[in-house]
Amino acid sequence: MLLVVVLIHGIQSTSSMAVSRLRTVGQLLGASATVYTCPASFESEIKTFHVNNLDTSAVDLTVKAVISSSDIPIVTTKSIAADTILDLLNSRPIALKASDTIVATSGTASSLNIVITVEETFTG
Repeated sequence: MLLVVVLIHGIQSTSSMAVSRLRTVGQLLGASATVYTCPASFESEIKTFHVNNLDTSAVDLTVKAVISSSDIPIVTTKSIAADTILDLLNSRPIALKASDTIVATSGTASSLNIVITVEETFTG
C-alpha cells in the first residue's frame, strides 16, 4: 500500500528575482520509493525530514539523494526503534535542482511514515 499526501501550505514569498513556496509531502513507505522530486523550473531546499516507525519492532531505513543521476547516500541502514520519530536532517537542509530526487527504502514494508517540508523556488 502506498499512501501519498501532498499538502500545499498557503505560504508564498515573492521578490523581484524569485517566487518561493513551502510544501509538505507525506508518504507511507512501501519497500522503496521516491519520496520527493524537485519539479522542473524549480530549485528546492528540504527543510525537515521526519521518519516515524509505525511498527512494533525496529525497522531499518536507507535514504539517498539522486543528484544529476548520481546516488548520494544520506543514511545507510539506520535502525529506527519501534514507535519513534527520527529527525533525519537535524536542522541541516538538503539543496536540490530540477529533477533531483530523494529515494527512501524501508527494511519492512509499510512500517515507516515519512514527512518532509521543502521550500521550492521558481527559477524560470
